[in-house]
Amino acid sequence: MILRLMKKNLKPYMITFTALLVGLFAISQQQNPSRASSSDSEGYKPPPGSNQMLRAPITIADGLEVIISDVVIPPNGTVPRHYHPGEEFIYVIEGSAIHIEENKPDQILKAGDTYVIPPEAEHSPKGGSEGARAIVFRVHVEGKEERILVE
Repeated sequence: MILRLMKKNLKPYMITFTALLVGLFAISQQQNPSRASSSDSEGYKPPPGSNQMLRAPITIADGLEVIISDVVIPPNGTVPRHYHPGEEFIYVIEGSAIHIEENKPDQILKAGDTYVIPPEAEHSPKGGSEGARAIVFRVHVEGKEERILVE
């Protein structure tokens, strides 16, 4: 029911909302010197892994929330196979990764690429030779785990 609501009512808004959030994030990184190390002229560099930046309810849709993460995959690093209970929107901002998703051909994603992962799709990304960094925006079922590992 909730997934049907997501598809029916939110799809027209998601592209605009995602673009707005990614733009705001990029601006905040340029204008927030407290996040940057004095020795790092390139600005804030998060540690490897999924670094949650925001988790908040979506007020126009009961039972849904948004999660925004700054995800860093080290060079040739792998992420354990998992899925999310909601839709995932990816914008690669540095490096490259191989997106490995169940029942789909592997896909190379590089800086500037975007990709959408449907709800509950099992996937396991792998960092390219220089690693990867992406802004990940999820429309998520409220109260559920962010990531469910698959054995």
